[in-house]
Amino acid sequence: MSDPHAPPLTLLLAGLGGQGVVTAGDLLLCAALHEGLEVKKSEIHGLSRRFGSVSCQVRVGSPLHSPLRGHGGVDILLALEGYEALKQLPWLKNDGVALVNQFWLRPGAAKAGADASPPPTNDPRLQWFPGTDEAHAIEAPRSLNFYMLGVVAEWLPFSDQSWELALAEGRPSASSAANRSLFERGRSAAQLQYRRGPRVVPR
Repeated sequence: MSDPHAPPLTLLLAGLGGQGVVTAGDLLLCAALHEGLEVKKSEIHGLSRRFGSVSCQVRVGSPLHSPLRGHGGVDILLALEGYEALKQLPWLKNDGVALVNQFWLRPGAAKAGADASPPPTNDPRLQWFPGTDEAHAIEAPRSLNFYMLGVVAEWLPFSDQSWELALAEGRPSASSAANRSLFERGRSAAQLQYRRGPRVVPR
């Protein structure tokens, strides 16, 4: 169980329409509720159509007076696409962390290209994860959001039981096994990252 007296934690989820940003936010909310924590989720900002920008905030803890934090107020940025991560960096605290899927889709383009990635950034808050490669490896590209949820799970003080209950929400589907496999792959990748630096949120 998480510490009920811990200060509120703010997460910003960002990606493109069709990547499952909304679903990821809903599952984060469910996991927090199963922990017995106060939680608020913002309205979705941007375009939910395919390849449009999508973002939302999830705030966990008490007291919560608003579902949103402004620029410089976000603890964790979880981004499913590289350009969206860079666009949302102003919202991140100076000591926050950005957990980013290694995938670039040039704004307005219909598919990724080899020339799509921008010049490398040296922002030390950025942590990169091969979510797209992992999802394609098991032929489940639509389950990328579960990989990134696994990544952020290792940065949050939620119990395994709360995550299990959250992942079980809703009706079973043909992709349930792939979702859980990618969630665990994301957790394993995040655990390896911790060897290179401390957690932002102690567990």
